[in-house]
Amino acid sequence: MEKRIKTHALPSPPQLTAKSWAVLNAATGELLGGQHEHEYREVASITKVMTAYTAVRMIESMGINVDESKAEASFDAALMGGTTACLEEGDVLSVYDMLHAMLLPSGNDAAQALAEYFGLVLIELGPKASKFADPMQVFLSEMNKNAKALGMSNTSYANPHGLQNCFNKSSALDVAKLSMAAMRLPLFSEIVKKQKYTCVGQDLFGNNKTFVWKNTNKLLAKGFSGIKTGMTSSAGPCLASNYRDNQVSLIMVVLSCKTLDHRWTDTVKLKDWSIRSLIKAKEKSETLEVKKLTVRDSKKRGKILCFQLNLPCHTNHSRNNNVCFLSLIHIS
Repeated sequence: MEKRIKTHALPSPPQLTAKSWAVLNAATGELLGGQHEHEYREVASITKVMTAYTAVRMIESMGINVDESKAEASFDAALMGGTTACLEEGDVLSVYDMLHAMLLPSGNDAAQALAEYFGLVLIELGPKASKFADPMQVFLSEMNKNAKALGMSNTSYANPHGLQNCFNKSSALDVAKLSMAAMRLPLFSEIVKKQKYTCVGQDLFGNNKTFVWKNTNKLLAKGFSGIKTGMTSSAGPCLASNYRDNQVSLIMVVLSCKTLDHRWTDTVKLKDWSIRSLIKAKEKSETLEVKKLTVRDSKKRGKILCFQLNLPCHTNHSRNNNVCFLSLIHIS
């Protein structure tokens, strides 16, 4: 069960167009607020967050060199529709570059290529009986294992890119949990905050080929640190975001917004509301005054901590609508 901040300390949430949303305090994991946050729905290209998370976890655990390891765009990858990184069959990129190809321009072709590559890695390291397994299905199985490990109880993955599929669904809260975990991976957080990336790969004939990709996330220019956009006709406009300053760290997820532009405005509203909420919660939190008193008795000398806790009380006999509790704890 997720931790939720006390609602009595929060101002009313803003009016959003998103059909489902959630905000986490990334520093504590607390759920600051949400609407239909458990609702099982398509999340479009936000699926790529799990694709990247699974790949980066493998990179870290297996010691894969992301600059020397190469991923190739297969025939299937090159045929992918929707948003792409403009890969053609036979194009070869380093794994590091291919992660950028997936996360910045939201390349469905790159997501397919990465899933095939890491699926093969899993097969090579697996039991002999798995050598004839389908790399894509092996990788999808790993994605679903990771979802379960993260407590994403309303999530199932059926592809690595998020194109329309009735079995590829998640929820705002599950996406928030995943996003918080992914942003703790240095390689992932490094990539998703970039607004533009240029690299050189090779084509089918070994010739150099330059790629330039721009991030689809417009909020990066407004102080946000990521994370991923999404859009299909069935999922609607979606966005998972991270905002950090010297006071707060927030994970915000909005699903099925009214328009593409409402992804940005809904998220900014949530950011402003969350910051106000955290400030107000701190101000309205139960007052805990700690006084140190030195006491002397016949047996020992020590310190007593005096805790005064003022709690709201709405009974008629309370003179100031507060009840004061005093607790003494002896510290020897």
